[in-house]
Amino acid sequence: MNKNLKNKMVCMAVISLSIVQSSAVFSHQLINSLTAAHAVDLHLVTCAETDNHHLYVQIDDLKVVDARQFNILVVKDKTISSTTNPDGKSSPSIRVPGGTGVYQAFISQTSGGEKAANYQLVFHCEDIDNTHFETSSFLKIDQP
Repeated sequence: MNKNLKNKMVCMAVISLSIVQSSAVFSHQLINSLTAAHAVDLHLVTCAETDNHHLYVQIDDLKVVDARQFNILVVKDKTISSTTNPDGKSSPSIRVPGGTGVYQAFISQTSGGEKAANYQLVFHCEDIDNTHFETSSFLKIDQP
């Protein structure tokens, strides 16, 4: 392999890794679905940075064709916050105080349907100035 081509490949690899790292730190989105009216998904979101102040959360309705809406309820220690999306739109965002640790995000819908309704969970661990920190998540309960 000639030296110029090798240098270009190394440069492309570095740029690709930088983009992946940036998206991992700044953009946290999960897509899942619910069908039954009584179904609830549980996502565990971990904020490990010592300067973490709160968890930013928003729930998006991904083109549900009926009147169903999604609700997200976030629990951290003794704090509980929730938000619901208007049909076919994103919910108002919420910032749940709680510092470092695990936040529990329960997602439900206002009614069931014959088809699964898709949602997108957007979340970020942030400091007091809303600067994003590294965030990890785990889907603990995935109901139909």
